[in-house]
Amino acid sequence: MLKLKKLHQALAMTALLVPTLLSAKPDPEVINAIRDQGFNHSQVMQTLQHLTDKIGPRLTNSPKMREASLWTMERMKGWGLSNVHQEAFEFGRGWSYDKASMDLSFPRKTSLHAIPLAWTPGTNGLVEAEVVMFDAVTEAELAKYKGKLKGKVVMLNEPMDTEEPRRETSKRYSAAELAEMRSFNIKAPASDAQTPPDSIEARRKFSRFSEARDTFLKGEGVAGALFRSSWDGGLVRVMGQNHRVGKTFPVPGLMLPVEHYNLLARMIENGIAPKINFNVEARFHDEDVNAHNTLGEIPGSGPELVMLGAHLDSWHGATGGVDNAAGVAITMEAIRILKAVGVQPKRTVRLGLWAGEEQGLIGSAAYVDQHFASRPKPADPKERLEPRWMWSSPGWPITVKPAHEKFSLYFNVDNGSGKLRGIYTQGNSAARAPFADWFGQVADLSDGVITNNNTGSTDHVSFDQVGLPGFQFIQDPLDYFTRLHHTHVDSYDHALPDDMKQAAVVLATLVYNAATADARLPRKPMPTEPTAEEKQQEKQKADKRVRSKDRKALGELSSR
Repeated sequence: MLKLKKLHQALAMTALLVPTLLSAKPDPEVINAIRDQGFNHSQVMQTLQHLTDKIGPRLTNSPKMREASLWTMERMKGWGLSNVHQEAFEFGRGWSYDKASMDLSFPRKTSLHAIPLAWTPGTNGLVEAEVVMFDAVTEAELAKYKGKLKGKVVMLNEPMDTEEPRRETSKRYSAAELAEMRSFNIKAPASDAQTPPDSIEARRKFSRFSEARDTFLKGEGVAGALFRSSWDGGLVRVMGQNHRVGKTFPVPGLMLPVEHYNLLARMIENGIAPKINFNVEARFHDEDVNAHNTLGEIPGSGPELVMLGAHLDSWHGATGGVDNAAGVAITMEAIRILKAVGVQPKRTVRLGLWAGEEQGLIGSAAYVDQHFASRPKPADPKERLEPRWMWSSPGWPITVKPAHEKFSLYFNVDNGSGKLRGIYTQGNSAARAPFADWFGQVADLSDGVITNNNTGSTDHVSFDQVGLPGFQFIQDPLDYFTRLHHTHVDSYDHALPDDMKQAAVVLATLVYNAATADARLPRKPMPTEPTAEEKQQEKQKADKRVRSKDRKALGELSSR
């Protein structure tokens, strides 16, 4: 009985100690020092300005992206960080452009706004050509243009019907919206769920047609191709074509704002054959097919690791101010603050600045694959050559490396320059308690909303998909999704200094807590391959969705 009583006492003591083990008490003087450094001695806007105004656009594997990587390494070394280095991964062709111009020469003269798509060739001088609409959506429909396109410029998108503007330009989350985020969406798929098979097939179908179309355009001697921006109001949302060696777009491709694209389309529809003059100075950089991630750290006293990061690459239409020089500046500022205040963490604090995010999280995925866990590539050699987002499976089984066990968490910043209002746990409900404690230390700066829901399309996904705690913050969107995302006006001017400082201080505080806690952050169960029954259920759902779309299309035709 005495032994049993002692056992009960020991268990009771253990229960009392568990919360302390998960979240060690931070030093209040360090918290104060973080705030002082972040608000009174901030360098976040200087970092942002150098990346945007001095270096400029940072397309993956371009000379400017290489310059940005080297500059961030110099800054990290200057701040006293350790193990500052680059890590290479295979990417494809580099590309850059110096200038582009386009004018309407017939039926009247005026200037048009055009930005070349990345990884499309230049013109080798001024070109004058007639513009024609190219309306083919299947490989069979290409034949009707045989022998009709030589020397002409083709329009490859439908014109956009414009409507009365209803979107607010800039937005902050209201208290009601933040409260709603706290509710868990039971119907949402898990953060590591596989892409539905019908979505993969739709992507493959589009890719097959695009390759056939591009080959056809090259064979017909087309002079150029025009694409339409997805937003109106004069905003040019421009991205790129295929960056892989042997797969790049064969003719100069340019993105036009909706208003200029629609102008040309209306002329053609009314029987006028418009002509344009255009010139593109662009080039490929094939000296090295490898791109590079950039890393630096504050060493910890123990073997475990805390990471923070952002993607350093951007699109080329602007200087990538909020996507994602803002995230880079915030994460660099956070680790600078921690180094400046003399934090001596238990866990190594490592900053990762990723390349290739805009082309599908390629850089962060390569880093995770090299260091923490890997998945097998498809057995089909043709499928292996496709981008990851077209693979029929993410690859099973997951092979875990020793460093996987020593990893605590990764914080990502990539939704603009807005304040950090909370965090998505990606379904990791066990992380709520430590996050609540850590956000409590900055309660006067952030609402600290913790939602178990998922968010995607940023580099935290690369960690989450192999069972590592990877997180993205809830940020005030401001005008990120209304006029900046991938547009030609994404510049330094749209980043708000006060919000940037707040984000850096909140992030530094959370990283400090994670790096000094007595235990690593709790984890979700490792992703597992769906069972045969689960795969069959997903296939049935996919078939049902495809069938429903076909029936809807047939119904629309029969009702006309």
